[in-house]
Amino acid sequence: MEILKDIEKQIKEFNTIIIQRHINPDGDAYGSQLGLKGLIEENFKDKKCYAIGESMEYLNYIGSFDKVEDEVFKDALVIVTDCGNVERIDDQRFSLAKKIIKIDHHPNVTPYGEIMWVDTSYTSASEMVGYMAMQLKWRIPTMAARAIFNGIVTDSGRFMYRGVTPRTFDVASRLLSTGFDLEEMYKNLNTKKLSELTFINYIYSNFKLTKNGLATIIVPISEMNKHGLSAEMMNKYANTLAGFKEIKMWITFSERSDKQYRVEFRSSGTIVNQLAVKYGGGGHAQAAGAIAQNLKIVQDIIEDADKLLGE
Repeated sequence: MEILKDIEKQIKEFNTIIIQRHINPDGDAYGSQLGLKGLIEENFKDKKCYAIGESMEYLNYIGSFDKVEDEVFKDALVIVTDCGNVERIDDQRFSLAKKIIKIDHHPNVTPYGEIMWVDTSYTSASEMVGYMAMQLKWRIPTMAARAIFNGIVTDSGRFMYRGVTPRTFDVASRLLSTGFDLEEMYKNLNTKKLSELTFINYIYSNFKLTKNGLATIIVPISEMNKHGLSAEMMNKYANTLAGFKEIKMWITFSERSDKQYRVEFRSSGTIVNQLAVKYGGGGHAQAAGAIAQNLKIVQDIIEDADKLLGE
């Protein structure tokens, strides 16, 4: 509770707050960042609060982002949510800020900021933001509640992953009590385009499976262009191969325009984040990401992952 009061004290002391998160954002990055912005705007109406970073089309129903000039950073408080690695912070201008706060549920791979609230017992950074609002007795507006709830839902696998606790449901219950449209949120979350169906069929038709239970799919940029996708959108399909008894770990390699590959690691039990760290990435125990510079490294990752399963 003391660290939450410290964070609140810093928010009160600064006139300008800039909220950031990791590159290639997912639902939790959106939810923790935009949710925190909504909370600050509701409870500290005299503050100028900005949320910055790239947007992802399939997540834009949650909210939009601001444009900020360099000058704004110099007297600002920056709060970074959902980002364990300093090099993965979207917009490296955070270093220009007067003070930095880190709020994250990943392992503390890169310590940064004058205040670090890092706790891996939470399902998501969104859960942390929601819990903070409850403990500090902040008012929670419906749009902030919706964003935070969406972040919890996506990072907890619809409340199915390890790490879900009674606290998770306490936070979710408080958010839901604000009266946001839950059905509308899930409709946005679950609605797909027919082009997505054909891409999912492509994954099912082309993945490879080893005897140790490693499933891999290497998606060339030509195939993603065919379906109107980019490597940055591939975390949406990272769990396409989940739920099969024979598949213990599944990795998606998506070619980017610079010929490097975005790597999404997932597993049903095996710890994968250390493998991601080995290749310059990071993430959760059973859900992580990295960038492979070329196909040789892609093959190295496949060999390491299969060896890990074999052990």
